[in-house]
Amino acid sequence: MKKAFSAVLCLLLCCLLPLGAFGLNAAEPGDGVEVSTVVPGTHEITITYNEGGKILYDGQVLASGTTITVDRFEDVTLNILCNPDSHLLDVAVNGESAMESVRYGQLVLAGVHTDTDVLFTFQKCEDAKPLEPDDPGYDPDDPDKGADECVHIAMSGNVFRGEDAFPGAVLEFDLGAFTAAADKDGKYAVADIKDGFHTVTIYEADGKTVAGTANFSVTVSETAAEVTVDTLPDGTRLVTVPAGVESILLDFVVNLDENGEPDGTVTIQPGVAPEQEEPVVTPPTIVQTGALMREYPVLAAAAMTLVFVGIPLFFILLYRRKKDDEDEEPAS
Repeated sequence: MKKAFSAVLCLLLCCLLPLGAFGLNAAEPGDGVEVSTVVPGTHEITITYNEGGKILYDGQVLASGTTITVDRFEDVTLNILCNPDSHLLDVAVNGESAMESVRYGQLVLAGVHTDTDVLFTFQKCEDAKPLEPDDPGYDPDDPDKGADECVHIAMSGNVFRGEDAFPGAVLEFDLGAFTAAADKDGKYAVADIKDGFHTVTIYEADGKTVAGTANFSVTVSETAAEVTVDTLPDGTRLVTVPAGVESILLDFVVNLDENGEPDGTVTIQPGVAPEQEEPVVTPPTIVQTGALMREYPVLAAAAMTLVFVGIPLFFILLYRRKKDDEDEEPAS
């Protein structure tokens, strides 16, 4: 019996020893056992927003609730296109406000390293009210600051096709939110455009054939002295406007290919005010007697004196001199 029990015990020990050795090796790093973690190469970003605007990514409008997949550590730019009657009230990234990260009508997610939820909240401008202390953007030094801080500016200028004027061109802003048409000289005008991100599509005079498209963002600067146009990293043109300016001049140039046809791109540049011609001033003449006498009474009196006194006196003196000359001639 004892022999049988010893045999079973030996068998169990033989089976358990390899397991113990494995456990020992696993507990001691550097003994051939490696522990690894799988890092995802992509991440998902879910974009949600309410009525009042649209979100664009890579030139495309995203429907609310859309999920996009991006590479790990990729920088993602989301363009915020507000409706003409609305503004952006707040944006939250994974539940935390990120309004301070919104610049030029864009939200840039730098180095995405996790799945992300982004929620944009638009509000009608007419519903705007002063911000509360807990609201994003609240300024304790300006407690009456409203949620709608949009700046409205009139815009006009020229549309060019290459170096020539583009008469009849149709400009469609913000995916059709409002339009403008160039006149026979290629001039256009927009009564009201807000600061923030915008799109422009320029059509041929038929209003159907696209000549070119571009994105631009209007920003107001307290330090700018004139309207300037720069380029953001994603190609969006940044139009900087001095604070307090109520209207700006901005030109749109449809670029042409080597065959002289539109290549689909548009250059945006500050407009140049037309030169004012110097008015031609016509000096007053004696012919305008009535108006001249009313406007210059002293001059009129002098002229009358010259006519009625000076001229007769001249002839009298001339006559007397002639008479004197005759009297001085010696008799023959």
